[in-house]
Amino acid sequence: MIETPAAALCADQIAQHADFLSAGTNDLTQYTLAAGRENALVSRYFVDDHPAVLKLLELAADAAGGLPLSLCGELAGRKRAIPHLVGLGFGALSVPPSAIPEVKAEIRRVRLGQRQPPQAVLPA
Repeated sequence: MIETPAAALCADQIAQHADFLSAGTNDLTQYTLAAGRENALVSRYFVDDHPAVLKLLELAADAAGGLPLSLCGELAGRKRAIPHLVGLGFGALSVPPSAIPEVKAEIRRVRLGQRQPPQAVLPA
């Protein structure tokens, strides 16, 4: 499970001992940005498509070396992030049942190999 910045940075070493890699974006975002979404004092800083989070996901995906990649968390259901996530090689996105039709429709529109990071909406 890639849920911390340390795990993302060491994903190449983890991949040597794994059959697949799975990224948990809620925890990865919280630990990367030091902002929990459940804490009202800092929740506005919880930006799961922040460039730092996307860079860590890219590092992990590149380090996977062909291993299957999956992703869970709020980011998996963000329509604008799906082209980038699929382009990185995440072949399984875990989303709530209500989001499946929209996510499937977006995946069908994606060109494989597309790596266009979504523009994050950073808090003011």
